Amino acid sequence: MRDGLRYILLLTVGAFLLTGCDVDMYEREICTYTVQLQYSYNEENKAPDNRITYWITAIDEYIFDENEILYSIRRVTKDMCTEHFNSEMQLPPGQYSIVAVGNGDTRSVVFDARTGREPAIGVTRREDMDMSLRNADRFPDGSAGPCEELFHGYRTFTVRELGASRIQVDMINAHFQLRFRITWKGTRATLPFGDYYAVIEQIPSSYGLMPEYLFPKNSFVAEPYDHPRHDTFLSENYDVLHHIPHVCYSEDNLLTHTNSTYLNVDREIWGQFVNYRIKGETRPMMTLYYAGEDNTRANGDEMILPRPIDLGAYFEWYGINLDHELKQEYALEILVDGNQIVITPMGGLTIADWTDGGILY
Repeated sequence: MRDGLRYILLLTVGAFLLTGCDVDMYEREICTYTVQLQYSYNEENKAPDNRITYWITAIDEYIFDENEILYSIRRVTKDMCTEHFNSEMQLPPGQYSIVAVGNGDTRSVVFDARTGREPAIGVTRREDMDMSLRNADRFPDGSAGPCEELFHGYRTFTVRELGASRIQVDMINAHFQLRFRITWKGTRATLPFGDYYAVIEQIPSSYGLMPEYLFPKNSFVAEPYDHPRHDTFLSENYDVLHHIPHVCYSEDNLLTHTNSTYLNVDREIWGQFVNYRIKGETRPMMTLYYAGEDNTRANGDEMILPRPIDLGAYFEWYGINLDHELKQEYALEILVDGNQIVITPMGGLTIADWTDGGILY
């Protein structure tokens, strides 16, 4: 009996060693840290639990001190033992704030807006934290490929003199995702096989990483972020607070994005765009081109749609406030019937009183 217990104990210890987890990993209240930031993602209030590991692979964390000057930079990944995104660190007592970017890679660049260079500890101010899609893949015509499936978080907190501070940091989607299916009635229903690509124009490519809007606790209504009022600097807080970063919209940061599409055996075109968030004043224009069988894209490629689609008109019709949308993710059915284009949300939803049965133009 005693040998059996010894064997079980050895197996247990061996399992912990193999996983790389400390046997006393749940005993870390004898704190090796003064603050624990607990990253969370509840799918914009759609999920009852923390779904962050389903969507985010890494988080770049920028900590600012009470003078709003950059104090530290680190990358946070999933703890293989707890499967959580927790950031634990030793910070002196005081007030701090954090800007977090999830899933960033080399395509998007975080920089100091004053210097144009990467953020510098002890120099960069919180208000000057910007991000730009500087290194997006480029096509010969100058258009850009997709951005990362980015996420954003912001929070303020206080590190106490005694004990560890614990703060939940809620992440939200920081990208615009458009999935679409294009079908035809009439003669164009017999599209030739070959390569097609979609283009979307007038898309912003720059963020200010400080919040522009806040969804307060238990609220589904956004309000402009007021830093003196909303920066609460608590030492322990698990409230769900969603912050939307500032989308910089100006003529000098608008991009045209291009993406390949898929033509299935039913002559339906399927495609997707992933780019930076758009604003209510943005007028994204989308169209579709045929590049032939060799996919050599050129200015003379045939435009397959009768005209570019003004997606801004679609969002306005459905009453979508893009500035306040927590998740800018949409799936559209686009039906082309001669010179008429009908757009409805994918999934069979329709607007019964749309002029002429749903015709956009």
